[in-house]
Amino acid sequence: MRYHPLGDGRYVMRLDPGDELIASLRSFASEEEVGAGYITGLGSTASAVMSWLDPESGEYIRRKFDEPMEVGSLTGTISVAAEDGRPFVHVHAVLAPRELLAYSGHVHEAKTGLVMEIFLFTFPIRLERHSVEGKSFPWLTLPCEVAAKAEDAESE
Repeated sequence: MRYHPLGDGRYVMRLDPGDELIASLRSFASEEEVGAGYITGLGSTASAVMSWLDPESGEYIRRKFDEPMEVGSLTGTISVAAEDGRPFVHVHAVLAPRELLAYSGHVHEAKTGLVMEIFLFTFPIRLERHSVEGKSFPWLTLPCEVAAKAEDAESE
């Protein structure tokens, strides 16, 4: 994984064959101390694990792809896990095999095929994710919600 700053909190990243997408994005966010960011990109994978979140069960239905796929679209966010302060990377993608079908979903892992080209936009704030009862993943908490909780705690 290589990346280069473009100024004003913007970066370009290249993932070479074999680089793991989610681990690379977490490493970048940790190195650059990113508290909030947006990810967009394209490229190819050698393999990937994606899922669909079943709204009734609240469980991710995973599928592994062990074949080269084109990354037609890659989009996501970077925030911070409230429990431990580590980067939280949330990425979705549209992948297509040789037959040009489209698979879309949440990316758990993706090993780079030929290359991935990613643009990252960071923001000078910290967005946190908190565990919420009844949710199967940490919920993104907006800054106004954090401020409201602090005001409620002060008024008690």
